[in-house]
Parts: sequence; C-alpha cells; structure tokens
Amino acid sequence: MSVFGRLVSTVSAVGVCALAGVASGTSSPGQTTSVLRSAPPHRTVTVQRDIRYRTADGQPLMLDAYLPSPRSGRVPGVIFIHGGGWVSGDKADVAPEAATVASLGWVTFSINYRLEPPAAFPAAIDDTLAAVRWIRARAGRFGVDPRRLAVFGPSAGGNLAAVVATRGSGSRTVGSRVAAAVSWSGPMDLAAMAEGALGGAAAVRRYIGCLPSECSDRYQSASPVSSIDRSDAPIFMANSQYELVPLAQAQEMSSLLADAHVPHQLVVVPGGRHARAYEPVVWSASLRFLERWLGKLPIQDLAPPGR
Repeated sequence: MSVFGRLVSTVSAVGVCALAGVASGTSSPGQTTSVLRSAPPHRTVTVQRDIRYRTADGQPLMLDAYLPSPRSGRVPGVIFIHGGGWVSGDKADVAPEAATVASLGWVTFSINYRLEPPAAFPAAIDDTLAAVRWIRARAGRFGVDPRRLAVFGPSAGGNLAAVVATRGSGSRTVGSRVAAAVSWSGPMDLAAMAEGALGGAAAVRRYIGCLPSECSDRYQSASPVSSIDRSDAPIFMANSQYELVPLAQAQEMSSLLADAHVPHQLVVVPGGRHARAYEPVVWSASLRFLERWLGKLPIQDLAPPGR
C-alpha cells in the first residue's frame, strides 16, 4: 500500500478529519482544512481546500494546497492539473497524487480551471497560467521556494502542463514560468490531433472551437510544439504505444525539444492505457525527473498512489 493509502486508512481509523475536509477558522469563506496523518518518516499533510486564486467571468476558481509537516525552510512546489478533455474533471481527481507527493516533503497544489462549455478557449490556459503566477506571488504563505515550481498533469492536464512549460521565454523563476513539467498523455500538436481519425479529434475540435483551417492561430497557441525555445522548462513525457493520444504527438515533441536543447525524457508505455491508467509504470520515473530540477525529495518512498 502506498503512503496515500496509509494516510487514508489512518485518517479513517482515528477520525481526525474526513478527506472531504472539515470547516475551520480560515480567512476565506468556504475554505476548509483537513489533516492527513501518517506514520513517520512520512510527513503529516495539512490540506487547505477551496482557496480562491482567481475569479473569471464571474466564476470563482479554486485550488487545494497540501502542506507537509515538519519541514525546514522553503521547499519545492508542484502544481497538479487534472484531465478530462477540457470539458470535465475536478481538482479532487488528482488528490491522491498531490497528497502522496506532499507526504514525501514537497508542497503541492491541485487546481480547478474553467471547463468548456460554458467557458471558451483559451480559458483553461489562462486559468492555469494565472494559478502559477498566484502561487508564486504567495510562495511565502505556503512555505514554497518560488524558484522551484513544477507542473504535473495527465491527459488534458498534460497538455496544459506542457503549455505552461513552453509559454514565454527567459528565466524560469518569474511569472508563470516553471522549473520543470510532467505530462502524461498530453496532446502536443492539436492541429494534427484535430485532423486525425481517433476519438480525441472531436474533443480537440470542441475545445478549440473551430477547425484548424479556420483558426490556425488558436491551434498554435494551444500546441506546445509551436512555442519551444531553449529556455523552456525540462519536460517529462509518457505516452502509450496505442492509445487515445497518438504516440506520434509525444515523439514529435521530443524531437523538437532535442533540436532546441531542452532537457526532456520520453517514456513509451506498452499497450493502450491512457494517462493515469499507466500511473504505476511511470510514477517513480516522473518523480526522479522532477528531483533533477527541484532537488531531492526528503522522503524516498516512490510507490505510486494506491499501491
């Protein structure tokens, strides 16, 4: 059983708090706090839920913060971005991953972003970039080193993570720039996806809101392959051989990153599993990659969530 499994079992057994959170005296209306306890050497994790980081089109956008204790000094921060084809999903979907990494000693976050519909492109990108900026600006509040932020996402979240990693240029320690990224089954060339015959084509066309021939600029903005430069964040990518997102997407991205001399790693997973379905195969490699750019995890237990 992984540390997250142990955390859940311990909380349920002692009745400290439910994983859904309990009301507490926080400064934000609707915000709740819960505590996930585990046996040493793993960290106890305090979860601050439903922290508003932005309001867009009248919609409050929330994130959850996973704070390990004890910790000395500021530590890296990892921002988890859920999948769901840009039309579904919730920050709770990646709670197991966020809680597990926090129990190893880093601060983590899981974010919501506007879904389509009713939101329209590029709402999801704008919200994700805003979340990175918001967290960096408040790094001291969470005990995070603002120079060591990373993003981590599966599927549509993997696309958004790669967009963050390649958006902008120059220093990776300011604004919405990040030090590293992990993308599992993230679409990298959305025009090629939209023109393909696989099931993901319809989801991409719905997300962008038009065909590639009608709005090529939108497709470029949403496609990490279109905005790579040498200063971009190192990226870990995983993709199955035969899955919803064609392997050619990750292979093209890997080739372009190599041409730009951007550090990266591509893991090809046998079979047809998609994103979190192959998590046990790539979990430890993903964390090892992040350690290269963020520093060593205080606790070296790289068992995947739920295992």
